[in-house]
Amino acid sequence: MSKYRAVIVRGISASLPAEALRMAEPGSALDLEQAQRQHDAYVHVLKDIVGADNVHELPADDSCPDCVFVEDPVIVCGATALLTRPGHPSRRAEGKGFLTVLEKLGLQVVQMEEPACLDGGDVLFTGSEFFIGISERTNQAGIDQVGRAFPTYPVHGVAVEAGLHLKSMMSMVNNDVIAIGASTAARSARQKVTDCARSKYDFLEFPNDLAANMVHLNGHILHVPFDEFPESADALRELSKYGSTVALSNSELNKVDGALTCCSVLVQ
Repeated sequence: MSKYRAVIVRGISASLPAEALRMAEPGSALDLEQAQRQHDAYVHVLKDIVGADNVHELPADDSCPDCVFVEDPVIVCGATALLTRPGHPSRRAEGKGFLTVLEKLGLQVVQMEEPACLDGGDVLFTGSEFFIGISERTNQAGIDQVGRAFPTYPVHGVAVEAGLHLKSMMSMVNNDVIAIGASTAARSARQKVTDCARSKYDFLEFPNDLAANMVHLNGHILHVPFDEFPESADALRELSKYGSTVALSNSELNKVDGALTCCSVLVQ
């Protein structure tokens, strides 16, 4: 993967436990203090990798319960940042909080326009092309605007047949290896990726779709712990072939459909 010079993260809002969007109610209530401890550990690892001065921490906004999930309102590729129009109306105010840091980082900012809808959690960038989930939160108009914002890269739509986002079931291990879940929806998405890809990719399959979500950052792979996903432990161990691995629990944010990639924006 390309080397990243900076990372953007955001604090957890106090309104998250009661008001965050979720596909289903979790088996147990979200523990805000535990979520904060887990997020602090995540940010600490990011700082270790890119340097503390290069991790830009935006303050939480209690009027935006889901604001910690910074991946959705902005896509950064090269020198361009695309402020998306998230699929759920309650999330559309989040993007304005990024303008200052994006300009500070020297990025050209482009705004997605109606009727486009797109969550960054549906955007998988391989380094050479985009695969974008067509989901409850992302439509074809959104995909088309990604193509206009980043015209040097091929853009492919991939149906998300179940789950929230495309990256709820797949993510990049490195430039040519994709981590993929084993659900019916994940296998269908895998076939679509294989059929339309301009480059060749290998796949590393995980019995748990959520275990296939990981952050690859400058030779490091941030992944879920073995003990939280024992069925995927063997596949998780395989990750050491591709980089230095760091296990990070994200169990509290998982309760409101948050995964590891959701909580950071990587800047080249």
